[in-house]
Amino acid sequence: MTGHVISLATERIKRHDHIVRGTAANGMVRAFAITARQTVQTAHENHSTSPLVSAALGRLMMGGLMMGAMSKTDDELITLTVRGDGPIGGLTVTANNRGQVKSFANNPNVWLPLRDDNHLNVGAGVGAGELSVVFDQPGIAPYSSQVELTSGEIGDDLAYYFAVSDQVPTSVGVGVLVGADTSILQAGGFIIQLMPGHQEWVVDELEKSLSRVTSVTDLLQQGMTPTSMLEHLLGDLGYEELEAIPAEFYCGCDEARAGRAVAALGRETLLDMIEKNETAEVICHFCGKRHYLGTDELQQLLG
Repeated sequence: MTGHVISLATERIKRHDHIVRGTAANGMVRAFAITARQTVQTAHENHSTSPLVSAALGRLMMGGLMMGAMSKTDDELITLTVRGDGPIGGLTVTANNRGQVKSFANNPNVWLPLRDDNHLNVGAGVGAGELSVVFDQPGIAPYSSQVELTSGEIGDDLAYYFAVSDQVPTSVGVGVLVGADTSILQAGGFIIQLMPGHQEWVVDELEKSLSRVTSVTDLLQQGMTPTSMLEHLLGDLGYEELEAIPAEFYCGCDEARAGRAVAALGRETLLDMIEKNETAEVICHFCGKRHYLGTDELQQLLG
């Protein structure tokens, strides 16, 4: 009975944006995959992103969500920041292991000519720079690491991060397909990692399988789900699914957080605003929501 209940719950999760986690080759491979069309669409709507920025930000969001799914600590936050010399300027994504993510781009409305293959030129939009990853748990000093961007295309940069910072051979594929009306048609990706003690035949099998993949969005356009994507990519290695969790854009900003931000301006500034009968406006970088604090709320902040 319990197994049936779990199966029904998993089926409900898989009707919407979600992440799956599993293993293959008797534990020598671990794998994650995601579908996140609505999640990326929400970010697009929050920030009015151009197709180029939707693709760049969406790729980083999905990378952050899958990295969050690797964590075993509920309260841990993972923040990925891309700083490049391209016109986008920077991208910031924060995710947890409950499938929640929030994000913003420094310059959300960047347009560039398509590449010669008619794909969005995300690499040129991001430019050269670095990827920073910060792990933050309550009560523990945040841990961070940085690597140079290898291409600005996000997937390659994340794979390079795993190889350098974690020393784990990793293949990363993330893709966003944007429609002519700038809406998000497809968004998904995968992370496949070789675990310590893996055998060379596993490497050979993975290389053969991954070499046949043209793009993640092609797989999504074929109707593949995260589960079928990993079954396809891992082939004879025997993919075994362990978990499916929902994915969503979630900010969590509220009046209390806005109040703390305003209180940081200092007592003298608050007194001056109250005297002038001014209203404080706080705009959330992540979701774009506006919070307003009138003189009564400002007075409460003074205690």
